[in-house]
This record gives sequence, C-alpha cells and structure tokens, in this order.
Amino acid sequence: MLVTRQDIITLKNLSTTKDLIAVDTIPSAFKKDFQLFFFGKTFLKKDDTLFAYPHDIKKWTLFMFNKYNG
Repeated sequence: MLVTRQDIITLKNLSTTKDLIAVDTIPSAFKKDFQLFFFGKTFLKKDDTLFAYPHDIKKWTLFMFNKYNG
C-alpha cells in the first residue's frame, strides 16, 4: 500500500470533522481498512451517495493512526 502525504493530511482532516463524510472521499490507499472497520456499521444514503457518521470516522482515523504508527 502506497500512502502519500495527501492521504495522511486527508485522514487528519477527517479526524476533526463534525459533518457527515461521503464514503467516496476516503483515500484509495485506505479503502480496504475502511471496508473492514466499517463492516456492519450504519451508513446514511442521500442522493445516491453513502455517508458515514462523524463519530465513526473519528474512531476509524484513530484506529488507522494507531495501526500505522509503529
């Protein structure tokens, strides 16, 4: 998995959001981890776009930073 600086910046920005996050905005380098973490979680669908709740995104970004910070 090739992670760019922009991917890390995106994760940092996602960790502080208070709005719904479109699943399409998750960096492709983290899609597999995202799908595994969010398996069975609730999404919101609006105008044919899936959104994740900010609380779940914050938990996921914390998980990702802990996973790859070592």
